[in-house]
Amino acid sequence: MDEHTLLSLVVEAMLLLAIFLVILIFHTLNLYVRRSKVFEILQVVGALMVAGGMLTLRTTRIIFSSPINALFIVLFPFVGSLLIILPFLICGYLKIDKESALQIFLLLLSSVIYSFAPLHPIGRIVATLSAFALLSIILLMKLLPSLTTCTRFNRNLVRLASWFLVLHAWLRYYVFKNPQTCIYYGVLLVYFTSLLMWVYSTLRTYEIMRGWF
Repeated sequence: MDEHTLLSLVVEAMLLLAIFLVILIFHTLNLYVRRSKVFEILQVVGALMVAGGMLTLRTTRIIFSSPINALFIVLFPFVGSLLIILPFLICGYLKIDKESALQIFLLLLSSVIYSFAPLHPIGRIVATLSAFALLSIILLMKLLPSLTTCTRFNRNLVRLASWFLVLHAWLRYYVFKNPQTCIYYGVLLVYFTSLLMWVYSTLRTYEIMRGWF
């Protein structure tokens, strides 16, 4: 196993951990408000789709070797993201403030730069769709500050993590332009740092919530 594959596994494992912690928080709330368990099943399926799709895209570099297959694979994290976010929207847990709206706008705006990436036209579509998976992460991050069990420190840490993710979205162009170089690993480090801060804040919030319920 080369270093690129190993780092990709670590990063995607961190992403999967963060998503499942968010799902656990929703499960805890679900025990209190007694929402449908179908939502929880949808979220678990969505998390597996996101993790599997992103891991395949990152480890196999299929976006360079087979753009058409990559277009099919990128649909998994894209649809999976929708399955994760949907229950939160329906239950009213997700609220978009001005800062969140600005981050979403900047993240979507970053997809414009992929039209200049040194990729096959279909590969550029894949890169753009994968940006929407980052959008779902932003939305999941914004769930924590709305919870009373989230301390001020964790709120600020999540805010910082979300801005790191926006920065990563703008730097992803260099991932395609300079694959497996120092620049590539630097961009990956920004993404990993964002996920690490998110995981810590989510874990601490979940621990506090378990004590409440």
